[in-house]
Amino acid sequence: MLYNVFYYLLKFASFLYFRKIRLYQTDNIPDKNPLIICSNHGNSFLDAILIAVLQKRKLHFLARADAFNTPFKRWFLAKINMMPIYRIRDGREELKNNNIIFEKCKQILNKGGAIVIFPEGNCVVEKRLRTFKTGFVQLAFDAEIDSLQILPVTINYSKPLSFYTEISLDFSKPINVIDFKNQSFNDYTKFSKLLITETIARISDRMIVIPFSEEDDFYEQILEITRNGFKESFLQDQLNAIKHLNDIKLVNTLLYNDLKYKLSLYFNNLTLHTIKDEAVASIDNYNKNSIFAVYPFYFLGLVIHFIPASIIDFVVNKKVKEIQFKSAVRLVFGMFVYLIYIPILFVLASNILTFESIFLIGAIYFHYLNFNHFRLMNQINKIKKVNIDFYKQRGEIVKLLNP
Repeated sequence: MLYNVFYYLLKFASFLYFRKIRLYQTDNIPDKNPLIICSNHGNSFLDAILIAVLQKRKLHFLARADAFNTPFKRWFLAKINMMPIYRIRDGREELKNNNIIFEKCKQILNKGGAIVIFPEGNCVVEKRLRTFKTGFVQLAFDAEIDSLQILPVTINYSKPLSFYTEISLDFSKPINVIDFKNQSFNDYTKFSKLLITETIARISDRMIVIPFSEEDDFYEQILEITRNGFKESFLQDQLNAIKHLNDIKLVNTLLYNDLKYKLSLYFNNLTLHTIKDEAVASIDNYNKNSIFAVYPFYFLGLVIHFIPASIIDFVVNKKVKEIQFKSAVRLVFGMFVYLIYIPILFVLASNILTFESIFLIGAIYFHYLNFNHFRLMNQINKIKKVNIDFYKQRGEIVKLLNP
């Protein structure tokens, strides 16, 4: 029962937390077959939450054991069907617990259930696919269920550590495990190689990959410009931009370096004046009167959200040491804070306002709708006062990207 409660709470929280969630090929999700879902892993247990709440099946999850390191985490993760996987770093004596967990997984699959595994093992906040562990392969090979399938899932975050950003989930065509067993003549080594190769290929096909860590900032800036000006498909435009950039690097070093220089200059100027590329991209839609229309809602929202937002920011920034957990903790902890805060706010307001519920919900809702618009309008006003032609600089970069 608690799984269902958290399912709907986290589903609602996820749609508020992200600016836009895009789903691709959801018709590939099997309704009933026993299923092992394999995904790239770039944002700790937020990856698992999103896979769970963005489709209808009840899921079970395997997660690194050190994520269960506090009583609250153990309680909460257990309630959303997460099970710990132990590694050598957790202590050799703990490894034997994995046998119990894998037996539970087999029982779940035998009953037609679905299990989510992140084959990369550990989570690193980066846009690259790391070496796969073989746990999901061993589970698939030992299950001895003819109808068992592997569902590769690709998750792409625009900015994985930030609030109110965009994300896409792409569900690939399922892999029939029995077909790979037959191809490998039930030889585990051959089966493992075939299954890992195919799973990696299907996840990679729709994954935004930055080839080298030293190029992260450069590629991320290109992706930001692409997202803010996408024309056809939000995901495909970014995939095309990465491919185009890789091609330029191979065949035209002069153009590549020129692009890096102009991009660095442009974003350094933006940072210096606390302006976002989105504001420059939106300047054609600027209406200076609209900022005055939304200001009352924005200001009222700031007042209403000040206490909970301050608490959430303190916990995320001061208490969460590992960056890969920051977004997940912000979403989950924020959900609990507002579940407590909103009823208290209603009770306090009921002594002041006649229509307190309608007024507060309206104020919170309008603030949510308008805070990004207000921020953009402020930045556009600042652009018009700064003696730098950001629009022209941006246009030159876009022209180099699309000669």
